[in-house]
Amino acid sequence: MSSSATEEPVRSRFLTMLKDRVEEDHWDPWFVDVQIFEEADVFLVQSPSTLHSTFIQQRYKGLLAELAAHFDRDGATRKVVYCIAEQQLKTMPDKVSNHTSNPRLLNQNLTFDGFVTGPSNQLAHAAAMAVAENPGSSYNPFFLHGSVGLGKTHLLQAVAHRMRERGIENVVTISCASFTNDFISALSSRKIDEFRKRYREAGALLIDDIQFLCDKERTQEEFFHTFNEIYNQEQQIFLTSDAPPSEIEGLSERLVSRFRLGLVVQMSPPDLETRMAILQQKATARGLDLPFDVIEMTAHQIRDNIRELEGAVLRIESMIRHEGKDPNTANAAIVLTELRGDHSTRIDLRRIEELVCEEFAVTPGELHSPKRTRSIVLPRQVCMYLGRRHTDCSLGEIGQYFGGRDHSTVLHSIEKIRNLFPMDAGLRRSIEQIKEKLRLA
Repeated sequence: MSSSATEEPVRSRFLTMLKDRVEEDHWDPWFVDVQIFEEADVFLVQSPSTLHSTFIQQRYKGLLAELAAHFDRDGATRKVVYCIAEQQLKTMPDKVSNHTSNPRLLNQNLTFDGFVTGPSNQLAHAAAMAVAENPGSSYNPFFLHGSVGLGKTHLLQAVAHRMRERGIENVVTISCASFTNDFISALSSRKIDEFRKRYREAGALLIDDIQFLCDKERTQEEFFHTFNEIYNQEQQIFLTSDAPPSEIEGLSERLVSRFRLGLVVQMSPPDLETRMAILQQKATARGLDLPFDVIEMTAHQIRDNIRELEGAVLRIESMIRHEGKDPNTANAAIVLTELRGDHSTRIDLRRIEELVCEEFAVTPGELHSPKRTRSIVLPRQVCMYLGRRHTDCSLGEIGQYFGGRDHSTVLHSIEKIRNLFPMDAGLRRSIEQIKEKLRLA
């Protein structure tokens, strides 16, 4: 990199890299009015509307996280925070990562009223309601796990909203990554006492994506004592994760034991009727009257991720309001194909398997075997991740192809690769090389 490039402000370099990677026909309609602020260890992406923010997160969240990782410094991981222009604070906080107790930075749409229940999430919803109404006594800790986009964060924030409505003070709602970054910052600035006071005196502690504690020994040690302090004070602890406590690799046994003290609940992908109800609710909330056949078709195509359902509604709304098209099944099918990628009909699991075997020097027999060594598990997980993104195969079909595994194993594999992708440069390069070969197929 030239000296002039080095001297260029971080924010400008971030924007330049982003524009180089975003599809050309997406830049003007989706990014031209987006503001990006850089503060401490955070990039704040401020969108002009919920529609913009949801589309950007749906389509480019992984890319933004990947670009942010290029600017990591002093051992701290740069994170990306999203907000809407009208929700933006008048000035940037002194330290954006200390947004733990600021109710203005909770998503106002993630409440119990906006949560659609069905067989896959009824227990999780009922338990979350009980936690919000009787914190510290009903289920403590409450550990909620499931794959990405099923509503874990929605329920966690709904609990935070309800607790604040009931006057509970100092409800700390934060991601595990932010907790880790705060801890590292406190150590480097010698303000560990302030850090401990902030977390250990919380009226309730709600932490999203606790699996990011894996392999972080000092942070695990600190969180162990934080957990004990809050639990012994009979204050509520609510944790979400992509896997149950016993399956979080690199997590100490004593933390696994603590996480299992209360109620552990799994969220599963919604069934067809629930997906249709979610689509109807999202459409109605945005003033859309979508035909039944459009809702049904969309629910059939998007099976495992509620976040994708919301993204589909927003994309169909954009088609209606900005492109002037009728909300019929033919037009909806086109925008759904655009939203989910246009390579699914040309790529099959066998081709993905061939390229992964070539890249990772393994054989198809090993991928289909019950072997659990990392040298086999990782490429198998990459196959499942790419299979979900680039084929029309269901989770069950992908699992069946790779050794008769069930859909929960596939979900866990997909989420594992999603989490590793922004942090592991070698893995990222391998996946990008495979994807490039898939494009050329």
